[in-house]
Amino acid sequence: MKKMLVSLLALVLVLGLSLTATAEDYGSYDWIAAMTVAETTTNYKMVEKFAQLINEKSNGSINVELYPGGQLGNTTEFTEAVVAGSIDIGTGMTTDLVDFVPEMGLFDMPNLFTGIDQMRALLTSDYALNTVNEYCMAHGVRMLGFSDAGFRQLTTNKRVDKLDDLAGQKIRVMTNNYHIAYWNAIGASAVPMQFGEVFMALQQNTIDGEENPYMNIVGNNFQEVQKYIVETNHLGHIITFFMNGDLYNSLPDNTRALVDECAAEAVAYAAEVANESIAKDKQTCVDAGCEIITLAESDLATLQEKAQVVYDMVRQNLGDEKVDTLLNAISAL
Repeated sequence: MKKMLVSLLALVLVLGLSLTATAEDYGSYDWIAAMTVAETTTNYKMVEKFAQLINEKSNGSINVELYPGGQLGNTTEFTEAVVAGSIDIGTGMTTDLVDFVPEMGLFDMPNLFTGIDQMRALLTSDYALNTVNEYCMAHGVRMLGFSDAGFRQLTTNKRVDKLDDLAGQKIRVMTNNYHIAYWNAIGASAVPMQFGEVFMALQQNTIDGEENPYMNIVGNNFQEVQKYIVETNHLGHIITFFMNGDLYNSLPDNTRALVDECAAEAVAYAAEVANESIAKDKQTCVDAGCEIITLAESDLATLQEKAQVVYDMVRQNLGDEKVDTLLNAISAL
């Protein structure tokens, strides 16, 4: 009996040491992840999945605490904090990062993609994992991965059957010079406005419409104050998932590999979430009485032509080489 107890004690000690060693292999970390979006969004669900995976695979030695809904500041504030290192992880969209990583403006060029599969192929390609990360790391962040909410669409209270029907319509856009130039070029009147003001502006007819992916249209109840959704598919709503660059570089090789592995799994999971969300949210808009309008191929071609003004702006700001590298990467898919 005594020998059995000794053996059991030895086994417990061995197992305990083994588990401890496994956990210590990755180090012990407590990371903070910030975002302005809600827990229902693809962003949140992607980072939540990452947190679950890395906690499980590190045997509990790496923990990620999520702070949604702007608890740690607005997009600019928490992004500044990630760059500075006081917050570890952030998630938003490419446009939010332009002030910090100017090359994110490449994704503000409209009509880059023929469809969602092509866009996702680029976002998981060597171009995204390597070239884009060179841009990001030069400005203090490591891009762990990209997800999406499909494409941005136009919603409006004035029917648009053809592009000419947009003439003079007041369309809310983000405070982004590329977006403003695009909507003005296609004949609308771009109205830069903070996102929190949009619902009331639509309700009071201060503006005629706005542009967002279905996720944000439904997430902010715009379907309640808009009659039409025009599927322009003009911009991919590309979701970013990034970490402080110094933190990422400071991690041991195996921990960085674990971060990359869990991030890739979380991105794949987010694509499934996005597909379900797009279909569900589109149906919510239909059920609310919105009419979905598809433009003719000739109008879509005109949108591409009008987008040239933005391509010229981006070339001027970032240089031909960076623009052409992106366009070649898309062509090679």
